[in-house]
Amino acid sequence: MNYISLRVSNLIVLGLLCVPFFVVAAEFRTGDQPSFPSGETISEDLYMAGGNVTSAGTVRADLVAAGGTLIVNGPVSSDLMLAGGNITVLGAVGDDVRVAGGNILIQGAVSGDVLVGGGQVNLSGPRIGGDVAVAGGLVRLDVPVGGDVRIAGGQVYINSSIAGNVDIQAEEVTLGKYAVINGNFTYTATKAATMEEGAVLRGETNF
Repeated sequence: MNYISLRVSNLIVLGLLCVPFFVVAAEFRTGDQPSFPSGETISEDLYMAGGNVTSAGTVRADLVAAGGTLIVNGPVSSDLMLAGGNITVLGAVGDDVRVAGGNILIQGAVSGDVLVGGGQVNLSGPRIGGDVAVAGGLVRLDVPVGGDVRIAGGQVYINSSIAGNVDIQAEEVTLGKYAVINGNFTYTATKAATMEEGAVLRGETNF
């Protein structure tokens, strides 16, 4: 992981750790394999920590979790904050997502912003409504984004529609055949970006 990736990851982890000690209206689940099963619903914030963490129920507030492996299958109405080794988010998130980890996969719809730091980052799913900021070694973006995109990484692949501007610092940049950048495209790389047939740039390009 490069310096930028490490810095962003550290900032995210620090943010996750800066949770007030006295938390009002919250539930805590810890252990080797803490879980929030499907069928359960919680209206207050949920905090989880352990080796293998699974949340499949409905969280109507914030979900904050840390562990070796984290899987979020159920919906989260507010913010989602995760730190761990392998992270998978399949459920919809009603506000922002902040994640730091090794291997990260986000496939659920996100209404707000997404801030991610990781080794391998894969963002897909129906839509991200806000902005996206990613630092990682291998970054793949296959989800429509309603705001701006900023990426620092080694290899970056974009294959979706971006409503705003795109700013990338990477070694290699590829725009897939479904990539549509409606704003300006600014990037720094070791060579010019590879554009697959079908990719569309509607704003200015700065290399």
